Amino acid sequence: MKKTLYCLSLVLATVMVLFASCAKEDEDYEDLLIGSWNSTDSWSYIFHDDHTGSRTQGVATQTFTWTLDDDELELKFDKYGEGQSQIITFRVYIVESLTSTKMEAYEKEDSSKETIVFTKKK
Repeated sequence: MKKTLYCLSLVLATVMVLFASCAKEDEDYEDLLIGSWNSTDSWSYIFHDDHTGSRTQGVATQTFTWTLDDDELELKFDKYGEGQSQIITFRVYIVESLTSTKMEAYEKEDSSKETIVFTKKK
């Protein structure tokens, strides 16, 4: 009986460690995202650790809240730039790779899946 209880406890502890590792991995990816980025789509992005951010192109600036869930980075815009003909309230990017200096992603709605490269500013 003691041997069975010991084995069961060991299995339970292993499962708990595995689940804890997964949660930490998601947090690590979010930490990599925090900071200022330039992108090949001509926007500059800033991601804050409180899940807010902004993107700027020329004089146009948009603020947003963001979430990173697995490989989906979602930006929900607070408002769209004045004079824009199309109102876009959110964008979803599929993140192909993310490091401390570079992110490659494409817009989920883009059928061509053209990769946008984000380079972290120093």
